[in-house]
Amino acid sequence: MRFLGVHHVALVTKNMEESLRFYRDLLGCTLLERFFDEGERADIAFLSLGNTLLELLAPENPEGLVNPSGFHLALWVDDVTSVFEFLKTQGVPVLLPPTESHGFHYAYFSGPMGEVVEIVKRQ
Repeated sequence: MRFLGVHHVALVTKNMEESLRFYRDLLGCTLLERFFDEGERADIAFLSLGNTLLELLAPENPEGLVNPSGFHLALWVDDVTSVFEFLKTQGVPVLLPPTESHGFHYAYFSGPMGEVVEIVKRQ
């Protein structure tokens, strides 16, 4: 089990096009990928921030998200399943068990202050 670094920081947006104009067009971040995630029911965009990524989520229903604020810290790991099992055995509250979508394998936990922490690996 290894943590490899911060994979991304995520923000919810009410207007994806406006957010892309700001982060991509004004700040110069490179849009790497954009897709609609059926599980999250959200338009998702990943932009490069240099050494990490910014994930923008534009959900159809923000209250339906695992984390309605959308903000979370995503930690890049070498094996989602083994890290998930370890954290679960340590009593860390599970918000979403391991899931696969659009080339990502991920799970969500609650941190000690109630913050949402994602563990993620690109397939």
